[in-house]
Order: sequence, then C-alpha cells, then structure tokens
Amino acid sequence: MDRCEGYYRLENRRCDRLASRETCAADGETYVVCEYHARQGWSASVARWHGESDMRSSAPQSLRPGMDSAA
Repeated sequence: MDRCEGYYRLENRRCDRLASRETCAADGETYVVCEYHARQGWSASVARWHGESDMRSSAPQSLRPGMDSAA
C-alpha cells in the first residue's frame, strides 16, 4: 500500500507510516491513511501530496470518522 496521506498540522508535515485503509474526508474525497490516523477521528487531517514527496498539493481536510474501509 502507499504512504499515509495523514497530515500533522502542528508539525506541518506528512505522516511517515504506510497506509492500511481508505477513509473519507470532509471534502468527500477518499484518502489512504495508517491505523494511527484512522483512529484519530475528528482530530486527524489528511491532504493530497505530490507523489511520495512531502510537498502538499491540496489544503488539509478533516476526516469523517466511521466512513472508512479496510484496504
């Protein structure tokens, strides 16, 4: 699976873990996240990234808990 699309707002960086599931964010898009970000619920953020880099290509979005599926 790909790298997690989770975003650490306080540190302004991308998560380094491997993604393990897909989840829906507030923008209605599906993102791949690790177990850690999947468990964080409303406090977790995700974003789109340029490939495997740490450069964001979208604004951070909040997750919508309960809208995920195991990948």
